[in-house]
Amino acid sequence: MRRGGCGRNPSSASSACPDRYPGTENTGCAPKDPIAGMPVAMAYVPWQEWRNLYDARQGFCCGTIFEDLNKPFQGMGGCRR
Repeated sequence: MRRGGCGRNPSSASSACPDRYPGTENTGCAPKDPIAGMPVAMAYVPWQEWRNLYDARQGFCCGTIFEDLNKPFQGMGGCRR
């Protein structure tokens, strides 16, 4: 069973992956998450209702059979508009 260093040699992992966040332990598995100490959030996700359905061909082209979930990527967004 692998633990701690994810089965790697800790001495080689620390030299290969320098600690990006000072004051945190580097196990060599992955970079430390800067928000690791934040509390876990709880989200409400409503049940998907079976309405406004695409037929199989349209659903395959759109990537979803639910018309309400068809949100094509427009290539713009964020703060820079």
